[in-house]
Amino acid sequence: MLARYKRTALSLAYLIGPCSALELAAYPQASTRKPVETTITQLVESGAKFNGKLVRVSASFHSGRHVTLLLEPNCGLLDGTSKTPLGEPQCNKGVIPVESDNAENDPGNADLYRALEQNPLLGTMDKHITAEFTGKFRCVPSCAHSKSFELKFDRVENLKVEIKDLKPHRPTD
Repeated sequence: MLARYKRTALSLAYLIGPCSALELAAYPQASTRKPVETTITQLVESGAKFNGKLVRVSASFHSGRHVTLLLEPNCGLLDGTSKTPLGEPQCNKGVIPVESDNAENDPGNADLYRALEQNPLLGTMDKHITAEFTGKFRCVPSCAHSKSFELKFDRVENLKVEIKDLKPHRPTD
């Protein structure tokens, strides 16, 4: 009985081995593929061009009660230095961040969670978070009829968190 099991296992290994080798040659692992450098605006405006591709974007992370979005890096700054404040056309549409299974092991993703845990009821209302996100982009449900855009990210790098001053200030005379 054990000998028959070994023969079956060896036969399967013999059949599967060449297929796996061909598959690995045809589809290199994600870590060896170089992502396409782009912007959130380019992803939103030309979704079909990037659909299914590994991309890397610098973005600001915005979360609230109903939606979490990646927007251009300077969207949402309150200090008057933003060239594209919230409300400008390039800050009105974004990409929904979705964690991939690989993101669990990414130290940058853990840092992002720690930043979001600081006063979680406010989401990112009290902080401006920027980072570089790398992952697979897609139009949902399709690029021809997209209702939204998603970035299934594997990596978060160069995370920066800036705490916003939300206290009301009285004008000085």
